[in-house]
Amino acid sequence: MNTVISKFEQLTSFLNHLKQIDDETFYAPIGDGKWSTAAIVAHFHYWDQIIIEERLPDMLNGDTLPSFNERIHLINKDAEQFSKTIPKHTLLNKAIISRLKLAEKLHTSNLSASFQLDNHSYSLLQYIEELCTHDERHVKEVASFLYSSYIGESIHSLQMKP
Repeated sequence: MNTVISKFEQLTSFLNHLKQIDDETFYAPIGDGKWSTAAIVAHFHYWDQIIIEERLPDMLNGDTLPSFNERIHLINKDAEQFSKTIPKHTLLNKAIISRLKLAEKLHTSNLSASFQLDNHSYSLLQYIEELCTHDERHVKEVASFLYSSYIGESIHSLQMKP
């Protein structure tokens, strides 16, 4: 079992933990001009689906992948809109299933398969490592937001009134 793929799959643990937060916090923006936790979860789900359906077959064939530079904004906007239309548990379960499905495919794939993307050569393993780094940034953003939301609320409620 590849440790990078296992790390990639571990996002599902984080997603499971998000089931415990309240809906108001889940759908609230994590900062000024930022997505909500729900939108970030939908972002994970959408991109996992795109990799499964559109990218992975071409990657494994060693093809040159079309650039998504023009589509990235549209895909992320669609994910954000989708996150507003679906119950928290349903969204989280969809994201967990899509991540597990992609991880399962990766576990049985040739990770040394190389392909071209945006004038750069990648192995499938390198690409997944970059996805892990990307995921970690989003997880840290959400964790920081949740920490400040819940801990700040707890500290505020403990303050004594004069």
